[in-house]
Order: sequence, then C-alpha cells, then structure tokens
Amino acid sequence: MTPEDLTRFERRKNRTHHALKQAALDLVLEKGYDDVTIQDIVDRADYGRGTFYLHFDDKESVVWEIILDGLAEANQQGAALFATGAYPPGYAGYLVTFLHAQQNRDLYRLMMGSQGSSLLSHRVAEVLAGQIEQAIQGGMYAPDPAVPPQVLAQTIVGALVRLVFWWLETPNEFTPGQMADILWRVMHNAELPV
Repeated sequence: MTPEDLTRFERRKNRTHHALKQAALDLVLEKGYDDVTIQDIVDRADYGRGTFYLHFDDKESVVWEIILDGLAEANQQGAALFATGAYPPGYAGYLVTFLHAQQNRDLYRLMMGSQGSSLLSHRVAEVLAGQIEQAIQGGMYAPDPAVPPQVLAQTIVGALVRLVFWWLETPNEFTPGQMADILWRVMHNAELPV
C-alpha cells in the first residue's frame, strides 16, 4: 500500500507514530535510556500521554520498535548484497552491517552504545544470533562442520557487535569495507577471494 492509498486518518496516525519514535530516539541519545521518561517523549513530540499509549505500551516498546525497524532494513540490504553473488557466504553480512552502521550511527549508538539499555542490547544480540544461525543453516556462511551453528552464531555476533561499537565510538579512518575485510580475516583466517 502506497502513502497515496492511505486515508487522511491513517496518514496522520503514521505521522504521529513516527514523531513519537523520533522523539524517543533523540532523547535516548541525548540523555541515555534510563533517564528518558514517557512524559519526556510526549513533550518532545508535542502529544499527550494518551496518544503515546495508543501507539506503544511503554518506553521499551517504542525503543524496541526503532531497533527492529533498523534490523529489518539491514537484513533487506544484506539479502540484496548476498544475492548479487559478488561476495563469499558470510562476508555480505559483515559488509552490510558496517555500511548500515555508518549510515545509521544514531541507531547503532542506541543498540550498542552507552546511551542504550543493557537489556535492549542483550535482546539485539539474541535477535542477531538467531538471524545468523538461520543464515548459517541457509548457506549464507560456510561454517566448519565441527562447530555447532548456535556456537558459531554467538561467536560472530560477539565479534561483530564489539567491533562495530569500537569502530563507531573510536576515532579511526577505517571504511566499512576495510572493517568487513578485517572481520573476515579474523573469523575465517583467510583473505577474500578475488
């Protein structure tokens, strides 16, 4: 359904929903997750508390939706990159993660940085591990058969999350491609095939 197909009410509802999410994201990045209240969010978005509760159950649900939106977008980009066949299994996931992180620094600071919530960061890691495990089973990675897929998925997520966080938070000159190459070498003990 295109925006033109929506009724005026549906368009207004979508704008309100987006405004509440943007206000929550901005505030969490400014103040930190723990210091943001629902009242802060509605004040920033210029809506009432009742409007907030028509869209979300609580602060965690609005922030979690922001995170899931970002993960879905990254997954679409990763699938498209993998489908080109230009990269070995697994590498496309690394590359798209760094590209997406570069384009969405605020989202990644929320998911992995000090401004986010440790509970939400844990949930992100679990979602990523599940996605990577599915990708392993679907052939997007070329695992060592002696390593159980769930162990490999946890290892990849641990390395990937920590490396993305370091890359975003530490001044450096590495490009997304260079970071993906480095992670590939570390995780696969190999250079990319040309």
